[in-house]
Amino acid sequence: MAQLPTGAAEETSGAARTAVAPAVDEPTPPSAPLPGFRPILALLGTAAALLAVLAYGLHRSPITFGVFTHPPVYGIWAPTWDRLSLTVLPAAVLLAGTAWLVTSSRRIPTWLALGALIGCGVLTALAVGLVRGDPHDLIRGLSTGPKSPYYTSDLHFLDELGVREFIERHPRMTTALHSYNSRTHPPGTLVFLYLLFRLFGSAHTLRIATVLAALALAAAACAWAIGRTLGGERAGRIAAALFVAAPGPLMLAYSSLDMTFALVMSAAVALFVLAIHRRSALVAAAAGAVLGLGTLLTFATSFVALAATLAVLVQSGSLQRAARLLGAALAGGALVLVLARVLGGFDVLASYRSSPGAGRPYDPYWIVGSPSAWLIYAGLPLAALGIAGLFWAVPDARRPVLPLILVLLMVGWAALPTVYTKLRPGEVERTWAFLYPLLAATAGVMVDRWSRRSRLPAGALVAGLVILSVAQAVLLQGLWDNLN
Repeated sequence: MAQLPTGAAEETSGAARTAVAPAVDEPTPPSAPLPGFRPILALLGTAAALLAVLAYGLHRSPITFGVFTHPPVYGIWAPTWDRLSLTVLPAAVLLAGTAWLVTSSRRIPTWLALGALIGCGVLTALAVGLVRGDPHDLIRGLSTGPKSPYYTSDLHFLDELGVREFIERHPRMTTALHSYNSRTHPPGTLVFLYLLFRLFGSAHTLRIATVLAALALAAAACAWAIGRTLGGERAGRIAAALFVAAPGPLMLAYSSLDMTFALVMSAAVALFVLAIHRRSALVAAAAGAVLGLGTLLTFATSFVALAATLAVLVQSGSLQRAARLLGAALAGGALVLVLARVLGGFDVLASYRSSPGAGRPYDPYWIVGSPSAWLIYAGLPLAALGIAGLFWAVPDARRPVLPLILVLLMVGWAALPTVYTKLRPGEVERTWAFLYPLLAATAGVMVDRWSRRSRLPAGALVAGLVILSVAQAVLLQGLWDNLN
């Protein structure tokens, strides 16, 4: 059984780097140096391209898309920066300093490094949420009033029916549910929110929002796990730091459940990546189980299942080994869904069939607009270095086959007419949130190798990229009134 590489970032003060041990089924990638100017060119080129798309969207004739008259970013164009924006400064400095410390010193245990990054990320997300000057923005998505457009407007059904009866009747309640999201997602999402409200009470919505933000940014552990598997411990830590500083996670942590979904889905991806390289049926079963759990919250887990299947077939080296891994994953996922059916009454097929489509006129603009909006929210470090890491052969690192397949699958899916995909164009910044940890992982590997080959201090480089990402979050948060 191939072992998880730990040597790519194994270093003590002044010690030489130990190379990543390649998986037995993969050739050792070339050890040619990664020129220092290539990442810089990637950052500059990506910035120019995204600015061009953004400028075109702002001056484009309005399209039939409700309030979204200024594509491609999800939200209403309303530039506003309040004095509360200044709270971002100490939060960003703290996050950048923490990122510098945990990526420079191996003496800090991994669990402590990740915990510190996630904690600082939650504080930074809180500050970013105050940029427009309205603290209510932090809890807007938890409004329970009858006119609220969010999931929470339907929580009263669980009080009236009970949890099990609500789950069983959910597929037949599409006309009764007030929120569009309640109709398009499995009932597990409402059950999850209901349990949080029961635990904390409806008078403590900020506490609930903070718990959701912590869960959202806990996906940093998934970025670390993928980055570590691909390029070693330090690459994983850099990936975690870049993820918690990315504009999308910071802006959505307090305001969108899609970031909570991203935690479960990226955890499944991390386990699949690990299962493929370790050739472990047990880890594959765990990945399938996590994916099954995610299916209680969102149907988007089907994309991870498809991409993971293709990655296993490509990387396993034999049909027998692929069948073993895929069979274990299928068993793990099926077990969770069977238990959900028996214990909770959840019928995944009935729930999916009752989900309404997203009837929007087809506009070829979104072939470019959707991935561009997603990359704008990803921020320059992830958009440039993460995408580059998907395609460039990084010295002494494993190829990110599953992340690459999943990203290509989502981009291809977004190019199809919505009558087939049930995807609402213009909101992929949220619905593709599970891809942010993947880009952070490949960006982490790129930055790690960049610092080694160019002999730049890794901590200082990562801190600079963190500041750049947080600054983009402040800019975007101030320009658009971002909807949940």
